[in-house]
Amino acid sequence: MRSESSALPDAPLDRFAIAFSGVCAVHCVLIVAAVTTIPLWGLGWLTAPHFHEWFLALAVLPSSLALWSGYRRHGRIEVIIGGLGALGLMTLAIALHETGLASASGESVLTLSGAALLAATHWRNLRKRDGAHCAHH
Repeated sequence: MRSESSALPDAPLDRFAIAFSGVCAVHCVLIVAAVTTIPLWGLGWLTAPHFHEWFLALAVLPSSLALWSGYRRHGRIEVIIGGLGALGLMTLAIALHETGLASASGESVLTLSGAALLAATHWRNLRKRDGAHCAHH
């Protein structure tokens, strides 16, 4: 689908996004499990008012670049749909929590779902990207 001369390093971005989704998942689980003791550890910044917005903003660029680059290589639209759906779930989690329509645990469930979907989408993108080089695919 695309020439081999593309300068976008999509495989490292996919791997970064998968790792970042894992960090997000660990953060969500730890926050729910230890929200009352975080200030005692000096980790109050993990509960800062805009932490989740910053985390989401940090996820958008590398995910977008990696998924778009992969799509251009293998032409599988499900990576774009999965990425948009995952980022949409994480955005919805923040919006619902900010408007008071979701509790902290409800936000965590939506965010974890989005992070898991994003990691799975990047994994699929990696597999399809690697398969695009094979003659039998």
